[in-house]
Amino acid sequence: MLSIQRILFPTDFSEGSKRAFPQAAFLANWHDAELHVVNVTGRHQHDYEEAKHQFPIGVDTLNTWLRRPSRANAETNWPDLGTMSIVQEQIESAVPGEALVDYADANAIDLVVMGTHGRRGVDRMLFGSVTEEVVRTAPCPALTVRADAERAPDQAVRRVLVPIDFSDASVAALRHAKEIALTYGAEVDLLHVVETPTYPSAYGLESVRFPMPEVLERSEEQLGDLAREEIGYEHVMVSSEVGSPARSILEYVDEQEVDLVVIATHGRTGLDRLLLGSVTERVLRQSPTPVFVVKPDTKSLLPKAKASTQGA
Repeated sequence: MLSIQRILFPTDFSEGSKRAFPQAAFLANWHDAELHVVNVTGRHQHDYEEAKHQFPIGVDTLNTWLRRPSRANAETNWPDLGTMSIVQEQIESAVPGEALVDYADANAIDLVVMGTHGRRGVDRMLFGSVTEEVVRTAPCPALTVRADAERAPDQAVRRVLVPIDFSDASVAALRHAKEIALTYGAEVDLLHVVETPTYPSAYGLESVRFPMPEVLERSEEQLGDLAREEIGYEHVMVSSEVGSPARSILEYVDEQEVDLVVIATHGRTGLDRLLLGSVTERVLRQSPTPVFVVKPDTKSLLPKAKASTQGA
């Protein structure tokens, strides 16, 4: 089981943030974790007085957010919010992303669970500047739920997808995915996407064929070895495909009815820390299911023995 003691759930009272609340509540309940419900507002905002009036949020209102319509309603055992440890805080700030990251840092938050503000058309490419900043700079992993997602399961996570590029970062994501899958009783899918190399026409290499069947076969063998070494139980599927990584991941999510994506960023320090990586960023923006982002340069949620093995 993941080591989670404190979960941060930021809310701006939008439908997008409410959609993420069941995930935050269920995870807090399962891990017996403290749930921090935080709203960032400011006098510059048009709804400042309304936000002040709505906080702290009553248990009845939180229960309404928890029991939103969902495909899992018929079989869901709702957590009792009255028995959970819930901390509520309202922060006045003109920079909500920075305020949330500072709060996470100061309160030793282990996981941030927050919604995105998905929209259609051109705006659909933007998953919200606040969410983006928090995911990029928070000192811990983050779980995002898109506001207009077609599928946002509560506790009914049956299939977890882990994109693997054989980097240390993706192995860290796999280790987190194993613990998440054990929590939910879910199966794990490992997917590796092989990009076809392209060359400028000046190279005169248009007719060169990449040995794709051999590469696919070899990568699936490596995925199988990785699954046996890191997971070691039978509920694992491995697949290797040719294509664009982000597009292939999103298509796999749709076609295989994945409930949760666990994906790594290639964490770095300094200015590069602001970059999630183009594949991870696109998956975050467009995935129809929640996305759990593991950053190797921040806090690990793995049990201590596994975490120490990872760092060895």
